[in-house]
Order: sequence, then structure tokens, then C-alpha cells
Amino acid sequence: MLSFHILRKDRASISTLLKAHDQYWAHLPNKGEEVSVMPEKLFEHCDLVNDYFDSLCDAHGLEPVIDRLIRGLTGDNLRLNNWVKKLFVNTIAFHDFGKVNEDFQASRMKNPAFKPNPKSPFSPAHGHSWLGAYMYVSHFLSQIEQDSELNDNELQCLVVIIWQFSYTIIKHHSPYLDEVKADIDKAEFGEFYSKVQHYLALYDFSFDQGLSEFVFANFDVFWSGFEHSTKDSFSMFALLKLNFSLLTASDYLATHEYMSDDKTVDFGVLTNRSRIEEIVQNLRYYEHNKATFEQVDGYVFQEDTLQERSNKNLNLLRREMAIELIQTIRTFPDKRLYYIEAPTGGGKTNLSMIALTELLERNPDIRKVFYVFPFTTLITQTYKAVQKTLQLTNFELAELHSKAGFQSKNERDEQKTDGVYGRDKKDFIDNLFALYPVTLLSHVRFFDVLKTNAKEANYLLHRLANSVIIVDELQSYNPKIWDKMLYFISQYAEYFNIRFILMSATLPKLDKLSLQLNPIPTFQELLPNAQKYLENPNFAKRVQFNFDLYDRQFDAKSKEDWIDLADIVIGKSEQFAERNEEHRTVHTIVEFIYKKSASAFKQIIEKVDHPFDEIFVLSGTILEFRRRQIINQLKNTQYRKKNILLITTQVVEAGVDIDMDLGFKNISILDSDEQLAGRVNRNANKGLCEVYLFRLDDSRVIYGSDYRYKVVQEGKVSKEVAQEILSKKRFDKLYQEVFDKIDGFNQGAYADNFSGEILDNLTRLNFSEIEKRFRIIDQQNESIFVPIDMPIWIESAEDYKREAIFTEDDRAFLSYYGVYNKGDEIISGKSVWELYERFIRNTIDNRKKKKGFDLDDMINFKTLQSILTKFSFSLMSHAKTIEKMRSFCLNADTTYGYFYLLHYDKVYQVESGLMEDAFDASENSFL
Repeated sequence: MLSFHILRKDRASISTLLKAHDQYWAHLPNKGEEVSVMPEKLFEHCDLVNDYFDSLCDAHGLEPVIDRLIRGLTGDNLRLNNWVKKLFVNTIAFHDFGKVNEDFQASRMKNPAFKPNPKSPFSPAHGHSWLGAYMYVSHFLSQIEQDSELNDNELQCLVVIIWQFSYTIIKHHSPYLDEVKADIDKAEFGEFYSKVQHYLALYDFSFDQGLSEFVFANFDVFWSGFEHSTKDSFSMFALLKLNFSLLTASDYLATHEYMSDDKTVDFGVLTNRSRIEEIVQNLRYYEHNKATFEQVDGYVFQEDTLQERSNKNLNLLRREMAIELIQTIRTFPDKRLYYIEAPTGGGKTNLSMIALTELLERNPDIRKVFYVFPFTTLITQTYKAVQKTLQLTNFELAELHSKAGFQSKNERDEQKTDGVYGRDKKDFIDNLFALYPVTLLSHVRFFDVLKTNAKEANYLLHRLANSVIIVDELQSYNPKIWDKMLYFISQYAEYFNIRFILMSATLPKLDKLSLQLNPIPTFQELLPNAQKYLENPNFAKRVQFNFDLYDRQFDAKSKEDWIDLADIVIGKSEQFAERNEEHRTVHTIVEFIYKKSASAFKQIIEKVDHPFDEIFVLSGTILEFRRRQIINQLKNTQYRKKNILLITTQVVEAGVDIDMDLGFKNISILDSDEQLAGRVNRNANKGLCEVYLFRLDDSRVIYGSDYRYKVVQEGKVSKEVAQEILSKKRFDKLYQEVFDKIDGFNQGAYADNFSGEILDNLTRLNFSEIEKRFRIIDQQNESIFVPIDMPIWIESAEDYKREAIFTEDDRAFLSYYGVYNKGDEIISGKSVWELYERFIRNTIDNRKKKKGFDLDDMINFKTLQSILTKFSFSLMSHAKTIEKMRSFCLNADTTYGYFYLLHYDKVYQVESGLMEDAFDASENSFL
């Protein structure tokens, strides 16, 4: 296949093809810039976009990826492949050819060399993108027609591929991709020629009018033939997404360079082999890993002799898992799909770091690492562990999610610099494009990149190539999307040279699904003997599931039942405290399905005699600072001397690093039950620790569509089987039933099964439907802003230390806008909201004044957004509480993206969260 080196020399160039190219402009400086900043000429911009395209492809090693996708599309036909690659490269070159439109030059660019033309066919119904796409299509139709060595089938194939690539030009200023054929239909290219001849004449290349008219007139025939002849529908889907990613990213970076005089040269990749070796050695010499690597060669496993529960044996088992993982990955370093199934407390994070460093060392083509999590708390915890263990710098590691604010590669300065509070504008680009070699991000953002039709999310697609991607807590995803996850993960792994590592303590083996793919995706288990660790008493007997309450149905409407449940919790807690010879105390956790039940239980237990010194509540309506307060207190050694009761909902199940003694849980699904057990006796260093399963609320509202819930309700998992699954960690018995259900559904003749939802839409290149059919979270949430006074500092988990809720950068930002005075101990939520309103009004005013894009405004909004999340919680949009809450809010809707809880003092407590009962209280009826 032709190399990029050759194609770059041959690609279309405005500076050589456009007559009088020096007259045309591409961008104007922002209003308020110095007069000395000249308009950017069109040829300068296009050359710069091409340069960024070249740099991105080189930095991320994309040429082999593009070659694989092209071969997946057209097979081993070298001549056809060379044409497709040439077309791919030239979409970037042609993207702004349409800016020669005189109306664009006069009206948008204020270019005095041109006069407005209101009758231009590209104003406003079709912008310059449509004209550029038309030029691209017409030019390359003429080019392939002149290639006498192409047969009719090859010509027909290329005709459609030319159209398809023109779609990224058409859409490069649109926020979303839709359905390719439907949008190209709207272009009505067949009617363009008579309207655009004078534009075509501006360029020094030929157009075959007769050929163009024939092709446009038979568009449907060509397209239909292509759909039935393509080798692999994923290849074209991914090729277009990658092309769109590179075009829009290159365009953005080039425009940013002109607007901000800031060239992007660091693309956030690991290419320095000596630095990679340093990172590998940092891992190997970190604490317990040193002994692991010293013993890895010739190690004789002792697991059978490590049955006695002890701290020593627990650590030896962790070492054995690490050694087994190292030996396995060194045997299979070229695989692209891996599993890590390890018991809770087995050190999955450390195992994942060992795996990624082994892969980095053995695969010079790997240039990036991504960690993917379903919970932001896990992102934060893992960030600290990865930074400490691998000793990564600010230039190398970032966490990207709504609560993180801006990551910066520079040290902060509290003095305002360049209008953006100690951060330069490069930070915005670094965060927008995740220009860090190691990135931790949310599962929603990551899977959006794989399948999204949104331009901004798709910016990151090209970055995924040649990377290690670790997806943790796999069991937290709804089984309804497991088939889609398997498909996209396996396809991207193959074409983009990605090493996926999927992790969980209760790992669903996705490759057991029957998607009838060729080749069949197969994962290499990095712990082939995982079951022996899962069943080892140091892990399996760390917590004992107690089924004494399993068959009893507590009535949520019965006060007596509530009192009975409280008596049971109190009695079992007192018994544990008596057995606890070290502290004579107990830390008990009780988990409910719904916040309302958690609140009811707190009210009941506070009215009876109980042994607890502190009662904490953790739910989805507890603000982040309070959640961190509670967790820090639970981890603080001073609180180990107290009896603690933690009443919670399922927000505690994963990502909350606490170690309780005793657990009680409202039964939901078995994965969830196991996750709660993971918060009990985490270090396996206590005596008998139990988790009691009870029935109160039905989890149908939350899990009704979850296949794991359904197979239990259908009787396919009995009480005895549930006991075996939880006690012996045989989750394969649960998952096999779930897989059978998924496979049965997909094999049926349904329009909404895997083939109908994904494969058919891939063939049709219907990007919007693929996005719609594959959603990680299929529910809408509303954000509630609580305008409390929030402390800047809270007690740390370490004795006599404190932890910042608002970072130094947060405080510098708020100080500049008068929301915070240095030395204050609190931040006013009311003042933060008023600043937010001020920013919104300013943005509206700027739009009215047609000020245009303002990078400072974008940075300020992003900075403030992370601060707003500290004062906010979420509720499902359909929750009844939303309706009741409207009268307590400043606005009865989310005009500014939030419900502002004006009368929060009536219905909200920092310690307990939202008080649902208060909405109906008579004293609040006037609100």
C-alpha cells in the first residue's frame, strides 16, 4: 500500500491549485486582539491543518491502523487500497476548499477583496463545507475515471467511498454525525453543478461534468451495490469515525494555534524508551513488588498450603497472583484481549499496573494507557495509586471527569496570568484532547469515544490507537449492553492495536457470548487459576454470607418490622463488639435500595436504645465533601475506638474505600450483594465478619430490566445456588444463565436485537442510531444545586491532618471573582451560583454582540463547572421527588442546567441529604 510519505507529497494543496490563493482568508483574530494580528490566509490554514494531521498520525502510529481498516473494507486489492488511502488523506486537504465562496469571504471574513452575494447557493442553507465536499467528490470522480486499470466493480466501489469520505467534510463544523446516505441525499449534488461552475474555475484541476451528473443521478444504485459488497461494515464505520476525528482535531488545533499563537507539539504519548524503562522499574521496585519480581523466575506456587487465614498468608497469596500474572503475560505478550479476575482484597490495581508495564516493555508500539471506571471515586483512588507507584509527573498523568476540574502540566501560580488564573491556555487543549500518556476517565466518556456521533467526544478516537485500556468493575455494566461491549472492544482491539484488560472480582466472561463473529473474540485470562484464589479462605472466608433472614419479607409499611430489623442490627452489632478483643467496638453497615428506606431506618434506630457513638448516612443525595468526611472518619484510627453505624444506599458498593466489620443488605442482584461484602473486612485481618441478606424493598425499579435480576426471579437461581455463588464465588453459574438469555434474544427475529441495533446500522453508517442503541447509562438525571456554605478543609483520614475540598486553583479562581477571600474557611454556595449566572449572562451578551469563540470563557466555564459539582447531587428525571421539589427551587426547571434548591434549609440536611418527607409537611405548604 502507498505510504503516507508518498501520499503527502501528492495531496491537493490550495497554495498550488487555487489561483490568486493569496487573496482568500480562513480566520479573523478574536475581537479585541491587537491590530497587528493579521487575518489568517486560507492556504496558511489548510497547510497547517495538513501539518497537524501528519503530526497526529506520526505521534499515534496511525498509518498501520488506517491500512488495516482499509484492508478490512476492500480486502487485498492493492490498487483499490491505494485509492482509498489517497481519498482518506485528501479529505483533510479539501476540508476548507469551499471557503472560496465570495459571500463567505465578504460576509464572514470581512475581506475587502470580495463583495457579498446573498444569492450564493451556499448562504445560508449550505455553508462552505458543502461546496468543499462537492469539489472533493467531483475532483476524485474525474481522477478514478482516468485510471484505466480499474474495472467496473472497483470503480463502483470507489464512487461510494468518495461520497462517504465527503461526509466528514460536510460535517466537520457540525456537532453530530447522522446517517451518511440520508445526509448526502440532502446535499442534492446533482443540482450543484450549474450553481458552482465559477467556483470550480478558481481551481487548477479538471472536473468531468458528464460523469458527475451520471453518478449523482444514479446515487441509490451505486450505494445499494456497495452495501451488499463490502467485506466488513465495521471497517468503514471506524474509518469514517477516525477520519472525522483526525479532520476535526487537526482543524481545531490549527485554528487554536492561529487564535492563541500557541503551537501544540506535545501530543501526550510515551515514545522515549528510557522513560518507559524508568516507569517499569519504578513499578518493580515499589514496596512489595520488589520481592515479587525477584522470585518470578522458577517460583514454586504454595497456594495449597496457604489455607490458614492470616495476614502473612494473605500477602503471600497476593504475591502468587502477581507472579502468575507476570508469567502468563510474558507467555502471551501479543494478545489484545485480557481478563484479570481477582478476589476482593487481591490488589487488582497493582495487578493492572504490573500488566500494563509488562506490555509497555514488550511492545514498543504501545504509546498510551487509559484506565476506565464507572465511578469517579475509583478514578481518584487509582490516580493516587498509579502516580505514587509509577512515579508519573503532571505531564504524564491526568484524571478527566466532571469533578476533576482542569488538569495542568504546569505548576499553579495564584496570580492571574493571561486572564486564566495561573494556567495558560494550553491547559484547555491538553484537557480537551487528553494529551497525557496515562489518562483515567469515566466509562461513559470512554465508550462514547468508541461509538459516539458527537464531534467533541470523537476528538479522542485517534488517541486510542496503540494503547493499553484497562476497564475496571466490569460487573457494574448492565448485561443488556454486554454484547455491544464485546463487539466494539474486540473490533477496536484488532484494528486499532489496543490491548484491553477487563477486570472484576465477579468477572462476566464476555467472550462466552455467541455473537457469531469471525474471528471469534477470545480473551487470555491473566490469572488462569483465579478460582483457587477466589475460594481460598483468606478471600472467600473473609466475609461469611448469612442467609438467616433471606426468606423473611420485612414490610416497609409496618413499624413493628422496622423495629425488628433495628433490633437485629443492634443485637448482632453488640455481639460482634463483645468478640472484638482488640477494640471492643463495631463498625456496622446497613444498605438499602432506596434513600427513603435509609432515612426511615435512621429515624427508627435513633428512637431506640443503641450502642452507636456515631450514625452516618451515605446516599446519592449526600454532597461530595460530606461523603469524603464520612469516609475519612471511618478510616481514621481515632474512630476505630467508637461504635459506628453507616446507613447507606448502593452508592457505597464500589469505589468507596472503607473497612466495616458487619454488614446488612437489602437483597437486589448477586453482583451487588458481593460488592457490599467487599466493604467488610477488606484486609481479612478480623475474626468472623458476616453480611446478612434481608428482604424489604423490591429492586425491580432499579434492576427490573437487568437479566441478572430476571434469572433469579424466574427461579433459575435458587436460594441454594445463590449461597453457592456467593460463598464459593462461582459467579459463572449466574452468568451462564444470563449469557443464555442474551444469546436467545439475539438469535431471535427481533428488530431490536444485536444485529438489528448494531450490525444493520453499521452497514447503513447510521451514526446517530448506533449512538442511540448503545448507551452505557440509559436514564436521564437532573442535577440539584444546594447553596450551602461549604468548608474549604475537612479532617483527613490521617490523624490531626486536613484535606482540601477546594484546591488552590479553585480558591485562586474564586478569589479573582470576589467569591472567596484569602483566609476564609468557607465558600458560599449562593455566591458560587451568582457567579455562574453572571457567566451565563455574559455568554448570552457575547453571542448577541457576535463576539465569537472566546477561549477564556471556555476555560472559566470548565473551571467553575468542577466547583459547581461540589454543591450538587443527581436524581433520576422521572423520580417523584423531582416534581415535589419544584416549589422549593429558584426555577421550576433546569434553565441553567440545574435545579437551584432555594429553600434547601426546609428539605435538606448536610448530614442526611434530601429529606423526602419534608416536601409534604404542612409548615412548608406555603412555598
